[in-house]
Amino acid sequence: MKVNEELSLLVMLEKSKITKDGKAPIFIRLTIEGQRREISLGIKTIEKTWNQLAGRVEGNSQEARLTNNIIDTAKIAIRRHYDALKINHVFVSAQMVKDAYKGVAAGREKCKGLVEVLDIAITKIKAKVEKEQRKRPTLVKWNTAREKAASFIQYAYKQGDLALDKLTPAFAEEFVDYLMLEQNIQTNTANKYLKMIRGAVTKAVDNGWVKNNPLNTYTCSYIEPEKDILDDSEILTLYHKKMPVERLEDVKNAYLFMCFTGFAYKDASLLTPDNIITHFDGNRWLVKNREKVTSTVCKENVPLLPLALEIIEKYKDDAYCKAHNRLLPISSNQKYNAYLKEIAAICGINKDLTTHTARHTFATTVTLANGVPLETVSAMLGHKSIKTTQIYAKIVGAKVSADMKQLQERLIVKMPTIMLRKPGNGGE
Repeated sequence: MKVNEELSLLVMLEKSKITKDGKAPIFIRLTIEGQRREISLGIKTIEKTWNQLAGRVEGNSQEARLTNNIIDTAKIAIRRHYDALKINHVFVSAQMVKDAYKGVAAGREKCKGLVEVLDIAITKIKAKVEKEQRKRPTLVKWNTAREKAASFIQYAYKQGDLALDKLTPAFAEEFVDYLMLEQNIQTNTANKYLKMIRGAVTKAVDNGWVKNNPLNTYTCSYIEPEKDILDDSEILTLYHKKMPVERLEDVKNAYLFMCFTGFAYKDASLLTPDNIITHFDGNRWLVKNREKVTSTVCKENVPLLPLALEIIEKYKDDAYCKAHNRLLPISSNQKYNAYLKEIAAICGINKDLTTHTARHTFATTVTLANGVPLETVSAMLGHKSIKTTQIYAKIVGAKVSADMKQLQERLIVKMPTIMLRKPGNGGE
């Protein structure tokens, strides 16, 4: 782009820094009377969509429009800085224009706001959702985080946005306190919103929009929630208890199926007969990719235990299963957890049964507590890292500790002379 006889701008890709996903950074080459300087725009694009002659991304996608808008804005800003410098200087160098654009000299660009960078992040996530590269619930979470940030800024600063260079370490703690005290949000959830916001600011640092991220000094605490799981007797009670209506019987069977396969509610609801295969050992297995977007495929391979096979056989001729090509009559029912609470009451189980407790029960009562190695459980649950599975090992350990404590108390009553002896008195 030839701005005038002295200044020229050329938008280019830095092909030497192409990432694994095929994207290359975009920069502007600024030239004044033979002197060159390069200005990174802090954005990337796929090389095959780049039109070097036009200096733009081809196509009319939302991501392409956003990228081209950033390029156009940068070129206008560079030209404006050049024109302003020409008024007060006989000679304007390429470095002077670059410094002015980067905010080194007077006339610095207005710093982006926190809500503004969240909007940019949301725009990109929305584009990925439309191309099925991200899940829509992710977009919903980001929109909620944006709303919480905007609400807090209005509450604490009495303004619609807060410039990134005005962020302080105290912002993080005050934001979490606001969510917990003013909006009655639990600690873990409040910290999740902060982590999302902190990630957006880190991206802004990478883009050169702000020098550092003061939110990184805040440590997000995590309170491990109590995980309700069924024990052996409760599983048997659930299995043998006949529900008064078919609706509850179907939900009970689906829940038991998840207890003996480890499948999450969403995954279980999408299982089809094609997910059942006869594996190398001659037994029938369930094989399915987990319903989540990750950088690697998370596949759940689970051998079918007799109870799971029994439940599948029970519904092979079910009208819903036949019409929707499903193994189980699980529909997208928002009342599912409410039905589980009703079932728990009927069975006399004083625990908060949810779609998650079945998966927890499989990982603990059904597998780990019966000697299945942690690595095997991790593979069956489709975890990317065994660290994710280790939380269940802690649950089993806590249960063993509690059981042994109760045992000790019973033995003290039955065998006080043995149990109350002090160490070192064994020979007396």
